[in-house]
Amino acid sequence: MSIATHIIKADWESHKDELQRIREVVFVEEQQVPRDIEWDGEDETSTHFLAVNELGQYVGCARLLPSGQIGRMAVLQDLRGSGIGAQLLEAAIEEGKAQGFDRLFLHAQSYAEAFYRKGGFLPYGTPFEEAGISHIAMELKLPVAFGAETLQADTRPAIRPQPVRRALQEPESQAHTFDGFVACSDELLRIISSAQRRLLILSPYLDHELFDKQPVADAISALARSAPKVEVRILIFDSKPLVDRGHRLMDLARRLDGKIKIRVLSERADSQSSAFVCADLDAYWLLPSYDLHAGVADTGNPVTCRRLAETFETAWSKSKDDTELRTLKL
Repeated sequence: MSIATHIIKADWESHKDELQRIREVVFVEEQQVPRDIEWDGEDETSTHFLAVNELGQYVGCARLLPSGQIGRMAVLQDLRGSGIGAQLLEAAIEEGKAQGFDRLFLHAQSYAEAFYRKGGFLPYGTPFEEAGISHIAMELKLPVAFGAETLQADTRPAIRPQPVRRALQEPESQAHTFDGFVACSDELLRIISSAQRRLLILSPYLDHELFDKQPVADAISALARSAPKVEVRILIFDSKPLVDRGHRLMDLARRLDGKIKIRVLSERADSQSSAFVCADLDAYWLLPSYDLHAGVADTGNPVTCRRLAETFETAWSKSKDDTELRTLKL
């Protein structure tokens, strides 16, 4: 039977001994990182996290720098693969959101790239060596950046204790990164088609090139008609482009009134605005910048899907119906 573990936000002065012990074992002893590199003088100004099990043992750690860099992610060797690393990463991301970052980044050891992809991070640049170990820079553009007012309204706790979930209990990640319109469109249709009960779409202008396509409309129509309690909700920033040009999903929402809901959030899109789709509880499609056809899609990532869904719910609570959409002529 696994021992439940939760994450605490740790003050450096109060928990210095525990943090140093874990990092000495993992980085200095196991990975042979020189001490003058490991102890870089940035701990006093960083936010730290500790994984604590039910026995009161400290078994993992991480930190968030004032720059938005997540690092010093470490889990004691005999507990790796039990989900503690994912809990630490999620805690650091939630703290980054609470501190108002619109982008978080990290230097991942190359062997761990797939782990961070599962957390929603995308690589950029070329691999490099750090302390004699191959690394790749990765970043996560937080989807909450679509509106500062909405971000400030989200007052949920940054860290929620939760039991460790074994990897075998979660769907296997099927993360695909894409760059280019064709791949972006294909991945969008793949994620939408995977939905069986719930589909959430946030797109500032419901991009006609991507969403106003017959295969997309057909997939959403089939989902909405498939069962009585299917949920399809679409959130946009401005209805005018849709009303002026027409849109298959607007027509579909009118025909399936009550099954497909479209609402408007009074925000202006900027370079930090994202677009995303959540299908059920573990599949998502994400454009960190809504106007660029580069992003990631995954059909087995409940952690990132939950984070996106929470962002959607916060925005949905501030949105409203639009009479222009209701009176749109077929």
